[in-house]
Amino acid sequence: MSNVTFRIWRGEGDESHFEEYTTEVSEGMVVLDAIHEIQSEQAPDLAVRWNCKAGKCGSCSAEINGMPKLMCM
Repeated sequence: MSNVTFRIWRGEGDESHFEEYTTEVSEGMVVLDAIHEIQSEQAPDLAVRWNCKAGKCGSCSAEINGMPKLMCM
């Protein structure tokens, strides 16, 4: 296991900013798993959309490291 820091864009309009969250990740986890961990333990007001967790529906799409990707993949 290791700690990873995620920079998540929060807010609206002029109130928007990146917020950093550090969480423990392990082999086999995907970004969506880590985001759920952050939501559960550090940011209960964080909204995240997902549906199938199988890379088919596209509802968990996000910009990851500057590229559009699915968080479940």
